[in-house]
Amino acid sequence: MAYALVLASGKPSAKKSAFPLRQICGWFSGFISAPVRVSFKEIDNGLLLYIITMPHPEIYRIKNRTGKRLTIKKWIKAVKSNNIEKYLLEKPLKEYMEGEWAADGDGYIAESIRRNMHLLFSMEPLRSLEMREMTVTLSGIKKQYIRPNLMTLLRNFRLVNVIGSDAEMDDIWDEFMAETGVPVCITGDFAVLSRSHVWILYDEKDIDYPFNGIKIAACEKNIIYPKYSRQYRIGYAFSRKLLKKLGVTLVQRFNNQLLAEFLLNMVINKKDISIAEAEELLGVKISILSAESLSLYS
Repeated sequence: MAYALVLASGKPSAKKSAFPLRQICGWFSGFISAPVRVSFKEIDNGLLLYIITMPHPEIYRIKNRTGKRLTIKKWIKAVKSNNIEKYLLEKPLKEYMEGEWAADGDGYIAESIRRNMHLLFSMEPLRSLEMREMTVTLSGIKKQYIRPNLMTLLRNFRLVNVIGSDAEMDDIWDEFMAETGVPVCITGDFAVLSRSHVWILYDEKDIDYPFNGIKIAACEKNIIYPKYSRQYRIGYAFSRKLLKKLGVTLVQRFNNQLLAEFLLNMVINKKDISIAEAEELLGVKISILSAESLSLYS
């Protein structure tokens, strides 16, 4: 099973010839398939990412039924001969092609945020928080997301609320309180949010409880920061190593987050490794990418 990025070729020349012979040649060319080119880039030892260049939609449209059929036949041959099962289409190609890969559920980035929530607090705007004066509320947290780095982060808060904690985590919170002196309130009542400054959501998608503080949602992949009237988007940032390997021009032809998820899917499936190992191999990492006015979402 192989993976591929499918690019659109350049647009056809806008010039039209007035010479009859060229017009006749142009008519005959409608019966001929457009070029389909295949190359590849080596992502890791023996791990290839195929690059398939298809005709631009404007070229495809000027072909007649025969020319279009022969072009698609070339595409099918390229896919089968290289054992390509999953691929991403450059946006223009979606006019006449389909079947591209789609991420399952929230994607790898949401799971990575859940497992590495502490990393967000080392970035702006969260890194400047006066946590000693703040109460944090966690909701939807599971045992697999409780890591030493998270517990180190939580000990900096004045109070920790946990909504809907599993019974199997009771001992963890008891040990945390004994070691740090930071109180932990385990509850099923979302009313504690009225007394909280920071709300970290791990899994809930449909909870819209009123909250005026800083809201960090793994499944939504964003941070709501009322103080600055901003919503911050969380996503993957590409390292220079990966940009050099793929080429900046190639990366810019796709949605960065979809491309990152696609490449991670390739590495995880081909090498049978964890998300963290795949992120390290590729050179992608969690980052706070951009800020947008909250008024856009009201």
